[in-house]
Amino acid sequence: MSKLTPNVAFLLSSVSDDVYKAYEEKGFSVRESVSVKVLFLVLASLTPFWHAHAGALKFISIDVEPWASNVNGEMKGAFIEMVRGITERTELDIAITLTPFARVDRELETGGHDCTILIPRSEEIVKPGELVAFHEIGLLGRPGVVLDHYSDLSDLTVSVLRGSSITEQFDSDDTLDKVYDTDYLIALRKLERGRVDAIAGAIPTIRYLADNNGLSAAIGEELVLGDVPLVFQCSRQSKNLHAMKKINHAIRQMKEDGTIERIRQQYYF
Repeated sequence: MSKLTPNVAFLLSSVSDDVYKAYEEKGFSVRESVSVKVLFLVLASLTPFWHAHAGALKFISIDVEPWASNVNGEMKGAFIEMVRGITERTELDIAITLTPFARVDRELETGGHDCTILIPRSEEIVKPGELVAFHEIGLLGRPGVVLDHYSDLSDLTVSVLRGSSITEQFDSDDTLDKVYDTDYLIALRKLERGRVDAIAGAIPTIRYLADNNGLSAAIGEELVLGDVPLVFQCSRQSKNLHAMKKINHAIRQMKEDGTIERIRQQYYF
């Protein structure tokens, strides 16, 4: 039998029996050999099974700092802290998957994941729950770009996060030159190089990423278009909708005892 390197051995040892079982119930045999185990490890890292475990309530959210990110194998961010607080208060078993924004709706629509905390998604897809907080949304321009009024956008190239929603006016405005990116860091680098004139999205999140990636100088004026709610919401296809009452109550407790405000201040949202 081939020898495992220390790194691969460590990673394989971190795969729980529940994760193996989830795959084996689908007809995969993953314990016989090193080569099969390593293949399994690669496949698992690319699918929601890697993040979840049997019987868990599956939460999904966007993979973007400071909201949520995977740092050296450890999930961190405002969303992670909120789910941790919910878990402590409800004793529910909650697994987390992080993904690009565009995939969230698809996962909720199909019932592949149960719940999220995010700006409101279509009520055809989700059942809305407790309001968590409000988030400032709008545009940040490169230095020299004037952003006093919405009309100032007419001659600009604006980066938009793929799958995101800004405001009804902005979303439906076909006269604007919009380019779509998968994350804010890509947009910030385009802004720095002059490839776009502004970025549309969650202003605190974009500023946080700029400040923490040496890109603060790439940002000039801002135009606030409104405050959008961050809402706990669950897929209408979820088999765990009965858990919403308990989670709604936990979120209300977190707002009342200052937990949400502490997370807001820590993570710029």
